[in-house]
Amino acid sequence: MQRLDPNASISTTQEAKQYLEFLKDKKVFPYMIDAYFFAAAYAMNRDVEVEPVSGLKTLAQNISFVDSDVFLALDAAVKAICKRKGKPEPKDNKEVANIVIQYAEAGLKLLKARWEGKIKSQIQNDICKIIVNNE
Repeated sequence: MQRLDPNASISTTQEAKQYLEFLKDKKVFPYMIDAYFFAAAYAMNRDVEVEPVSGLKTLAQNISFVDSDVFLALDAAVKAICKRKGKPEPKDNKEVANIVIQYAEAGLKLLKARWEGKIKSQIQNDICKIIVNNE
């Protein structure tokens, strides 16, 4: 199993980047990459159907500052998804990153709709519900 490379760059669509900036500016997440990976985990946990993403721009040049447990969780999720869907495991870390990006983009769309019109404290409370109650 290939792993998500901490030295990799992660890319996003312009639409997603704008929403990530909104979440960061509102101080919901300290870093846009944290929100992006949360969105990926959210979509993975809900077994959302993903599609290839195009028109990507760099979000983070190097993600080595992200906690290693986050990488481990994303790697395990990618492996479990591939196994459950009968797909081969990714051949390289770029393929792992691409899968994570697809889920992050799908997850952000879901979260944006879920959090529309909500203020920081409401979003943070919802994040707690998502984590604790798997909502």
